[in-house]
Amino acid sequence: MSDSKRSFFRQGAWMVAATLAGGVGMTAVHIVVQRYAHEAYSQFKALLGIFYLVGAASGGLWNLFAQQTASAVTPAQHAAVASSARRVSAAIGIFGLVLGVLLQFTAPTLTAMVKLPGPAALWATLGLALATLQLSILRGILQGQHNFAGLGWVTILDGVGRCAGVAVILIFFHGQAAGAIAGALIGNMVALAVGGWAGRAAFQGQSGPVPWNSWVARLVPLTLAAGALQVLTQFDNVFLQILIPENRIAEFKLWDRYSPAAQIGFALTQFTVPLALVMFPRIARSAARSEKSDAVQITFISTLVMGSLAAIGCTLIPWLPVQILFSKADLAVATPLVPWFAWAMLFFTLANVLLSNLLAQARFTFVPWMIGLAVAYVGTLWFLRDHLLALPPTDACRLVVQIIGSCNLMLLGLAAWITWGGSQTGSKTLAPTAP
Repeated sequence: MSDSKRSFFRQGAWMVAATLAGGVGMTAVHIVVQRYAHEAYSQFKALLGIFYLVGAASGGLWNLFAQQTASAVTPAQHAAVASSARRVSAAIGIFGLVLGVLLQFTAPTLTAMVKLPGPAALWATLGLALATLQLSILRGILQGQHNFAGLGWVTILDGVGRCAGVAVILIFFHGQAAGAIAGALIGNMVALAVGGWAGRAAFQGQSGPVPWNSWVARLVPLTLAAGALQVLTQFDNVFLQILIPENRIAEFKLWDRYSPAAQIGFALTQFTVPLALVMFPRIARSAARSEKSDAVQITFISTLVMGSLAAIGCTLIPWLPVQILFSKADLAVATPLVPWFAWAMLFFTLANVLLSNLLAQARFTFVPWMIGLAVAYVGTLWFLRDHLLALPPTDACRLVVQIIGSCNLMLLGLAAWITWGGSQTGSKTLAPTAP
């Protein structure tokens, strides 16, 4: 085995361990909220859905700074990365002020729509989104520098810190949905402090001219791609919270029926997505140097093997992960959706590997197709809303998961076609521009 492959698997193993630890913390957040703020859990899930949708730009920023940092091979390019990091960080603060003014006027409408007792949870969600945007800059820089030690600790602290913050607020201060989001914000701030220390050298670099035209030309498709992925993975929580009337919330039992399976699906991605994180800067640096790399093949095969084993296990013994993660869950209610979510997330993680490869090479021609798929997904759920309400709760939830899985499978097909079968259609790249 070559040194490059040994390094890949060593870094990949560390990121899998770090992401798994962070994922355990993230999963434990849901267990804590279910136990100590059970009736507010569906509100908490909906707020997280809003957070992920509002914070979609974080994925674009993360990928952009990872790509630019990994592609920087000259002092001038390193200076441009440092300048853009400082300026974007300041711009996020200004953006937060603008969103705060808008929220001041829209809070009553949003509070009623998501069925919240008050607007405090919305303000906490806004704070969490802004902190996540700041953290995405640091994560991208650490990833682009191949500083996986720092990136791993940020991931661990983000999950474990969130769990600790949520537990303290809910147990000792009896907070509900707003308290849970505030606890997540505390954990995020801890990770932000550690990431800032690990990536401080990039911010302390010399200033240089920033090629804003090239910068924005990369940020827009990266953000749109990240936003489309967020819609495909998070919109269901917001949709179900809005769809189900208050007099039927107890009947649907989303916190017992839908959320455990959804959280297990998320947990499965923690074994596979980290490999794409290690792959991304390698592909970006190879593209900048016009070198060939086998990282995408190694990552795809590894993800396929690990993800398939996990999905098969969830199909054969779906009750086991429910019992491990949610010991007090009603297995008869929570178990039926587990296999569907497991396979849906396998399709998603495989697609994520191929899409990360395309993004690292700045091949953005697939983005409009992703946006179209996300719009079709949202439109399908909205079109079927009356039909879903007419179905028994288990059948309605299963149909939602089946739609998610179908869209993820189409996403995988699109990514595979552009990667291997549609080379002429997806071959246009946006070459790095030196300042």
